[in-house]
Amino acid sequence: MTPLIVTGGPVFDGERLIPATAVAVRDGIIVAVGSLADARVAAPGADELDAAGGVIAPSFADAHVHLGLVALEALDCSLDDAGSEAGCLERVRTHADSLDDPHAWVRGGGWRAEWFAGGTPSREALDAIVPDRPVLLLDSDRHGGWANSRALALAGIDRTTPDPPDGRIVRRADGEPQGTLREGAVDLVGRVAPEPSAAALAPGIRAGADHLISLGVTAWQEAALASFGSIPDFTDAYHLALAAGLRGRPTGAIWVPRDLTVDGVDAFVAGVRERADAAHATGFPTRTAKLMLDGIIESKTAALADGYPDGSAGLRYFSDELVHRVVAALNAAGLAVHVHAIGDTAVTQALDVFAAGAAPTGVRNHIAHLQVVDPRDVPRFAATGTTVNAQAFWACRNEVMRTVTEPLLGPVRAAWQFPFGSLRRAGAALAMGSDWPVSTPDPWAAIGVAVTRREVGVADAEPLGSGEELSLSAALAAYTSGSHELIGDATVGRIRAGAAADLAVADRDPFAGAPEEIGFTRTAWTVCAGEVVGAHTHAGSARGRATACPACA
Repeated sequence: MTPLIVTGGPVFDGERLIPATAVAVRDGIIVAVGSLADARVAAPGADELDAAGGVIAPSFADAHVHLGLVALEALDCSLDDAGSEAGCLERVRTHADSLDDPHAWVRGGGWRAEWFAGGTPSREALDAIVPDRPVLLLDSDRHGGWANSRALALAGIDRTTPDPPDGRIVRRADGEPQGTLREGAVDLVGRVAPEPSAAALAPGIRAGADHLISLGVTAWQEAALASFGSIPDFTDAYHLALAAGLRGRPTGAIWVPRDLTVDGVDAFVAGVRERADAAHATGFPTRTAKLMLDGIIESKTAALADGYPDGSAGLRYFSDELVHRVVAALNAAGLAVHVHAIGDTAVTQALDVFAAGAAPTGVRNHIAHLQVVDPRDVPRFAATGTTVNAQAFWACRNEVMRTVTEPLLGPVRAAWQFPFGSLRRAGAALAMGSDWPVSTPDPWAAIGVAVTRREVGVADAEPLGSGEELSLSAALAAYTSGSHELIGDATVGRIRAGAAADLAVADRDPFAGAPEEIGFTRTAWTVCAGEVVGAHTHAGSARGRATACPACA
């Protein structure tokens, strides 16, 4: 491997800007950080990469991403930017017509509730364009589904079908299923749909990994590995992708099934430990379990202590007893727990369990999303050693926040959302992730929101939450050293001699510009294990590049 010197820009070492302008790399390891002269002494004959004034930082690590879903939906019908009910239906019609098998399922995802009257699309709309084959389409959050009459019939869903414990079948006044499914109700249809093979998914995982790398992300955590409902287990597809040359440092979290019982905890944990031990040699470590405690605010399935305006309180997927038992058993086996918690009830439930017993050294329990956090729980993160796994791109008053979320929460709880500033001041450790394909995988877009609490490009908007913004250094540290340490090890995510040479070179110095410009920063070059593996080009970037990527669209 030819030595490499990255020079010509300010250096962020994973915590702060340091007085250096060059980083020297040999054999995939950083050997010097300082001046260009220092770097040339440490790496004679090196190729030199000119940052052209852009900040030189550790690479990003995405602590919560669904690359498997990206691959799955690449095989299906994408509705992510359809824009309306009519746009969705036209895409479904076109996709159905393109399938060779006239009986094949029509699958896809990405529709948004605000495109439909009442937020709930109907089966009749799908029946009108695809009457003779089953259709199942996940929503943009991947917490809900839209099915036609054929799919509902194959799943045996009618007016007599009870709601599953972890979901809801949206019904008309006469009890007939309307076509929209919430949370676990999607699984009723998904379990009768055929799963794609690992071989079909592997190329999509490699393509998704290449896109992450082009954004400066060299490590990530696949946030749910198991076959459940409409989602297959992506583990074998990852192994095939790695064998075919997948680049980067993937890790995975094993899904805790919602039908797990207290009596089944020991067997489940033994199985996770066995999988983790076997995966260690494959380049796809899975020493974490994913525990989903509730749903999302917008479908009224997130667990809220004071409930919703209609008197409902959301869903709690597991009893306190089960959560205590499975967390204790996983931690005792040396396995971390990655919690999905959106509502304040779910956040409190997780923290209560983490407070009941300290995790072993080296085991990092973490809570993702953290949309509504009771202020009384903020200091408990540091006290329990629980890492904040933030999806900062959501922490702004966008259209859905203003028109759907805030009316459901009311002004008091709306101010409790995504309290990253308070958590950091209280001493909590911060990491970040994207939740792609639910939102953009571009770390700089999320960092821009974390710093301004506004949508990127909407500088005059009212920020979300007073005092909950992060400094640029804090946000960048969370998405680099914080996330690498959470999902990998401390040898990645720092710019210092002896660290692994995973770097992200930006197209500008965001520390020198206005805060509202941070979200327009782009990764110009990515270095993984000392090799330049990604050069990301964007329309309208600081260097005038002309090509765009999916994340910029």
